[in-house]
Amino acid sequence: MRKILIFCFLGILWALPVHALELEAPLPTGEAAQMMPREADTFGEGLWNLLQAAAEVVAPSLTEGSRTCLRILGALLLVGLASQLSPGLSGKTVELAGVAAVSALLLEPSASLIRLGLETTDALRDYGKLLLPVLASALASRGGVSAASALYVGTAVFDTVLGSLVNRLMVPMLWMYLALCIACAALDQGLLGKLRDLIRWLAEWILKLVLYAFTGYMAITGAVSGTADAAAAKAAKLVISGAVPVVGGILSDAADTVLVSASALGSGAGTLGILAVLAIFCAPVLRIGLRYLLLKLTAAVGELVGGSRCAELVGHAAGVLGLLMGLVSAQALLLLVSSLCFLRGVSG
Repeated sequence: MRKILIFCFLGILWALPVHALELEAPLPTGEAAQMMPREADTFGEGLWNLLQAAAEVVAPSLTEGSRTCLRILGALLLVGLASQLSPGLSGKTVELAGVAAVSALLLEPSASLIRLGLETTDALRDYGKLLLPVLASALASRGGVSAASALYVGTAVFDTVLGSLVNRLMVPMLWMYLALCIACAALDQGLLGKLRDLIRWLAEWILKLVLYAFTGYMAITGAVSGTADAAAAKAAKLVISGAVPVVGGILSDAADTVLVSASALGSGAGTLGILAVLAIFCAPVLRIGLRYLLLKLTAAVGELVGGSRCAELVGHAAGVLGLLMGLVSAQALLLLVSSLCFLRGVSG
């Protein structure tokens, strides 16, 4: 009788369905959710669909930015004409009027883009709090308990440090830098210019220090390592280094990790999680990047039409957006590199 009961019990156990641990990445919300590709057989296909959706979302921002830059060029042209056609007017008066006009045209778009950058970094941190525990659990289930703990703790610490710096220090420094740019253009005082350059240098140094520490921690834990194809790694580093202001050189050092971990991005949750991060990041950084390029072009043309101090102000306003782009890119790359390190351990 006992043997019959044991056999029945074993038969019931064998009949029960067995499920492996599934890696389910959370879905983003808001605009990022609308940009997520509905169907994607491969990561490349999903990324292409995501970029197409981002281009459609960003197109109106390109038109709006072009209009703002044309207004700025009109103001610079008026400054140049006033200086040439009205010799009785003081040059300082004309320049001051031009600086006031250009500042009025720059402040509202710059404020909206700074708010957008801050919202994007907050969204990336909030999504990371949902995604990274899932990836850490998946890695731990494959036997990598120590690696999962080291990666998760390190990423959480640096994410918290970077988030605190962005909210409490970096964004106020951006506003201070923009205010000093306007004051320096209006008053043309060397001391204000030196203080402006000091603020910019300090902001870049703080951001680079955090990222150097993060990549150093990843290297120590063995996360940032691999043997990616040399040509592909060189190309990826060149693109990242040239495309991202301020921190591109640091972030390009993580290109090996991105390339080596690409094998982990099949058609499952790894693809979904990385695409979700890119969906949160892509449209805002394209908006900021396009405005950055337009202002750089406007400053270059403004030097030709007159109003050198006003054109210099436009160039420094582009520098503010360059710093903002570096902040958002740093937050995104921190989350991407960490996620890919987890996925490489899961797929290994």
